[in-house]
Amino acid sequence: NTHFDHEVQEAREKSAALIRARVAALEDAVPVIVLGDFNARAGINPAYGVLTHDGFLADTWDAAKARPHLPESGTATFNGWGEFPLGDARIDWILTRGPWTTEHVEIVTFAVDGRYPSDHFPFVARLEFQEPASR
Repeated sequence: NTHFDHEVQEAREKSAALIRARVAALEDAVPVIVLGDFNARAGINPAYGVLTHDGFLADTWDAAKARPHLPESGTATFNGWGEFPLGDARIDWILTRGPWTTEHVEIVTFAVDGRYPSDHFPFVARLEFQEPASR
């Protein structure tokens, strides 16, 4: 689980490079889940590219078989305590490596009387671990 800097792009890219290096140091057979508040838009930010290019890590959003409850806000995960932009600013990600199947993903927009429990919507993925075939 991680939380990237919210102001400095260079810090986000260096954080992504550090995570990539740490994951790359693991044996290939080790299954990995990396998740958190990356403070960078999925798909277009260079920090995202550091972690996902060449299929290094897979984005569960893209891998999901279903997205059952896409909110009216679009795919944005930052809500700013209720004053949030609509659109596709998904800055919270769940990335995987290994034999994972992403059954579904969801952005949870639950609120009570217009009040949210966080300035981010929870991003949830239902993952299934596929036991590797014996050698």
